[in-house]
Amino acid sequence: MNPTLERINILFKATDLRDWETVVQCFSPKVVLDYASMTGQAAATVTPQEIVESWKSILPGFEYTHHQLGNGSTREENRTATAFCYGTATHYLEHTEGAIWTVVGTYDCEFEKGGDCWRITKMKFNFKFQTGNTTSPQVALARVSNQAPPLSTKEQNKQRVQQFFKSLESKDVESLINLFATDGKHSNPYHSGLFPTGATGREEIRAYWTPVFPNFDGMEFHIDKLYAMEDPTIIYVKFTGNIKLKNNAGLYSNDYHATFTFNAANEITEYVELFNPITAAKAFGLLDKIQ
Repeated sequence: MNPTLERINILFKATDLRDWETVVQCFSPKVVLDYASMTGQAAATVTPQEIVESWKSILPGFEYTHHQLGNGSTREENRTATAFCYGTATHYLEHTEGAIWTVVGTYDCEFEKGGDCWRITKMKFNFKFQTGNTTSPQVALARVSNQAPPLSTKEQNKQRVQQFFKSLESKDVESLINLFATDGKHSNPYHSGLFPTGATGREEIRAYWTPVFPNFDGMEFHIDKLYAMEDPTIIYVKFTGNIKLKNNAGLYSNDYHATFTFNAANEITEYVELFNPITAAKAFGLLDKIQ
């Protein structure tokens, strides 16, 4: 996918996950935000933090939101770019009839490149139509303003696990690294002499993952089970990984079991990944080298 369109995808995936840190990273320090076609309010220049505070005042009031993008096009010139795409945003208050609100339109975005990363400098939403319960935004605002109790430790940690997999799918190394404590660990007990044993500390973890992403055309992870243990700082997850190999070389799939251990700041102190080394060795032609 084009990197500017991918940045838009990352933005809305993070929005649906309430991963506000990643949302901030998608924008430049100053952003022109234009939703005038829907709200009637003039476009304004704001900071990423102001955008997040505005979205936090309503989106958590919905049980779920789901943004779907498509039909994208982009144009790059030196270190600036523009992108266009269709967008549908579906908002669920709860799973009952009349509790769904859907907004349909298109997006025009402008970007600037800082280092190797494209960041959004302008985002304009072109409203087309809406369907469903158009009063649900008021309900969501009221829910947030009522200041529901904060998430429990186990729920916060479970959300961080979901952010971990979204960072992998988005190939966003910095977002991934920021989930770990400074001295966090990544361990692969079943490396079998073929794969890295793991890494300790953010810099080693960055060095571990940075060369991984360019080797694949896409990564998808399906979570089958996600549990907090009796100790809420430990989360167990069973998941399936589907990784598209370069040059149409096929799909590598494996089943995984993993544990995440968190500190009081909801940072990962240890990630332990268990996978079938035989399956991995077969996929990469290394079966004769397994130990």
